[in-house]
Amino acid sequence: MRRRTVHLILITVACGALLGFEDPNPAAREKDADAKPGEVLNIGGVDGPGGTIKGIVKFSGDQKPRKKHRNLDSDPHCANAHKDSPLLKETYIFGKNDTLQNVFVYVSKGLEGKTFAAPSTKVVIDQQGCSYIPHVRGVMVKQPLEILNSDTTTHNVKLISKKNGRENKSRSTKGVVMTKTFKKAEMGVKFQCDVHNWMGAYVHVMGHPFYALTQADGTFEIRGLPAGKYEIATWHELKAFKPDKPSASVTVADGEKAEVTFTYSPPKKKK
Repeated sequence: MRRRTVHLILITVACGALLGFEDPNPAAREKDADAKPGEVLNIGGVDGPGGTIKGIVKFSGDQKPRKKHRNLDSDPHCANAHKDSPLLKETYIFGKNDTLQNVFVYVSKGLEGKTFAAPSTKVVIDQQGCSYIPHVRGVMVKQPLEILNSDTTTHNVKLISKKNGRENKSRSTKGVVMTKTFKKAEMGVKFQCDVHNWMGAYVHVMGHPFYALTQADGTFEIRGLPAGKYEIATWHELKAFKPDKPSASVTVADGEKAEVTFTYSPPKKKK
């Protein structure tokens, strides 16, 4: 399976070029042979020539335990899905070595004037176990986003967006799929389920493929950047957590790697 997956990725990347760069395909990079179902890897960007930005998002401060969702008994399916392991809130997830998960890292400046074709590969969010999996996801403008219901209970998909409109659709059948494409770049598009009010996810709609998401060890990697100077920014859903800097200036060269570190902290305690 590994060889077949690698061959498919190489064929996809090789099809088409834009502005001298390989056709961006972040979805294919997120899904490699080692990924588990629903897992988003911490590598983004494109396969092709260019430089790489590697980094880590640290967390400095008290790491409070994640809280449990306590209202799952309202739906027997949800309660049964988590009878052996509680469903924990995803507002914050601390990783190994004092790091922070679910931090979206992206190029915020340096790509002005460049355009990138959206990959045809779909990005998937699954309503599974009465939770959106994964909790945070990136997608390009005009790239298909598929929202799947894998549960044998009724969910709805409530989309809350400032630039891409709003939708609210019920999904009562297991396996039903809703496909959405976005016309405008926008950070933090919110997905909810009104039937189970604890269910939520965030999708970041990007005009380029140079983004990644921190995972268990807090690391990220963005590949295939044309040589140049860029601003790298981060996003985390809990606004009370603040990064040590709003962005980082990074210069990359062809075939070389640049490194950057962000450190998030909780609110300072009042004296």
